[in-house]
Amino acid sequence: MRKLIAVLLFLGLAAGVGVGAQRLLLEREFKTVELALDLDDLLAGSGCKGLADALEFIEPWDVESIVVTADPDGERTLPEVGEMAEALRERGYRVLLKVGKGDESHDITNRRQAGESGSSKTFSVEETAALVSAVEPKVILFGGEQVAGYPYEVAQLASLLKIADLRFGLQEFSGQRGERELASSVPLHVVRVHTIYPKELTRYDVESAAARFLRAVKERSYRLLYVRLWPGDPHAGGSLVETLSSALAALGYSRGPAPYLPPWQSHWMYFVWALAAWAGAVLWLGEVLVDFLDSRLRLLCRLGAAALSVGVVVLYFLVDQILARQALALSAAVTFPLLAVIPQRWAVPPQKNPPQDRGMKVGLAGGTALTGLSRAQVVGWSLRQFLVSTLLAAVGAGVMVAALGDFRFMLKIAEFRGVKAMSILPVLGAAVGAVGFARALGKPMAVRQRWREIPVWARVVLAAAVLGAVVIYVGRTGNFVIPVPELEMRVRVFLERAFVYRPRTKEFLIGHPLLILGFGLYIWGEERLGLACIVPGTIGQISLLNTFAHVHSPLAGSISRSFWGLILGAGMGGALLYAVLSVLGRKRPDLADK
Repeated sequence: MRKLIAVLLFLGLAAGVGVGAQRLLLEREFKTVELALDLDDLLAGSGCKGLADALEFIEPWDVESIVVTADPDGERTLPEVGEMAEALRERGYRVLLKVGKGDESHDITNRRQAGESGSSKTFSVEETAALVSAVEPKVILFGGEQVAGYPYEVAQLASLLKIADLRFGLQEFSGQRGERELASSVPLHVVRVHTIYPKELTRYDVESAAARFLRAVKERSYRLLYVRLWPGDPHAGGSLVETLSSALAALGYSRGPAPYLPPWQSHWMYFVWALAAWAGAVLWLGEVLVDFLDSRLRLLCRLGAAALSVGVVVLYFLVDQILARQALALSAAVTFPLLAVIPQRWAVPPQKNPPQDRGMKVGLAGGTALTGLSRAQVVGWSLRQFLVSTLLAAVGAGVMVAALGDFRFMLKIAEFRGVKAMSILPVLGAAVGAVGFARALGKPMAVRQRWREIPVWARVVLAAAVLGAVVIYVGRTGNFVIPVPELEMRVRVFLERAFVYRPRTKEFLIGHPLLILGFGLYIWGEERLGLACIVPGTIGQISLLNTFAHVHSPLAGSISRSFWGLILGAGMGGALLYAVLSVLGRKRPDLADK
């Protein structure tokens, strides 16, 4: 069985490498960034008398594209908009069209939930077609709360884009009604757009705005940067464009029309290999839990895994490939972190100690401890266990890369589903496994008795701290739920400057060190304390897989940030474990000299 499991896991790793190589080739050709200015911002804030003066004003800025806005409530007529577009083309600019203006805000969803509303007047698809004919834009964007023709004419709007060979600018954080439906209908026509909306600009200076745009390009693969100008300070906009131009060149990006991805999908063989690897992980879990589950529960788990495998295959070949890919990716994201940390896989319960000549004996707390090891040797053993766990997580990452091998995930038209589930379920599974394993150690846990011995005020503080940690952890798994503290923002900025791709703080500051600490404490003889550390240590392995769920981010960036997270986490975890063992050694004479 172990050989079969090893073969299945190897297939998953091979699938990840194969699909990953294809993605890297695609991303290598996806290095052109387009900068676009808003014409209305320019005319309103530059102090220029007309279009000709405004274009002369921005000539040194080296901008290739201008966004022309057609507003249902505006004063410009259709012929006037067309004339402006023609004048821009004559000066060598690419013309982008924004249909509708409305309330320029990034928090449309929040305003909707608060009962507020923006401009209700929008263009129909027929009116939009007339605008496209007059302006002849290369990219079309939509202002306000919805795309033109929503909700009944989205299909007609998609047909217009195909007929006119027009790109749809999918704006980050816009929250517009109908944008996802439109993007899903014309994935080959989608260009991802990042902008800082006017209501946000007051919170940024040139340096911080440039950092945000560069982060969108480098970490989330946005290729059209829609630059808005600060009201009354157009020169700051020029400084921003110049800063972006030089920074993009330094990072290896070229300037020009925003590229679009070809209709790439990984071969079905890689998907099957990834599914086989997930099945191997489930089989391994079943093997390590054989002594902790009764026969009926084991049978139920196996039947459930088999049914899910068959269901995913049917989904992929007969129903919906995107849904099948999402299902497999979520299954891997839950299974592999659990397998990587669950103590039933790596720890040896007292009743199953190996022979004494293999260097093992019953430990001080009734569990299993290595004999004659120094603190440094325990740290080394823990780091080796951490390496094994990381290799299992790496197989899981490979499965996710293979499962999500579709250009629609790269464009974020389709997304990984189940971020909350993958963040919570492995931690719960590790907790259940740790509790079950702790009970097998033999010594009564007496949890209730120990809880009653704690003063009431301490129980309240402890419960509040645990609850707060859970709320923050769950809330931070999505966007815009719990804001990032200022101190953490400063740490992130430092890491962005120190690394090409910033490693995740939850990995190298929390998850990885706690996991290493848990391994070491367990083998040192503090079994239950070690198991308790393993549970939050699962966060690091979860975060590692979550990094590869962001397929719209460059794969090279995901590999880089995971690698440095592991290196930093291993270093901090080893140092933390050694310090803790030193304290424990001083408190216990029998360990003081180790």
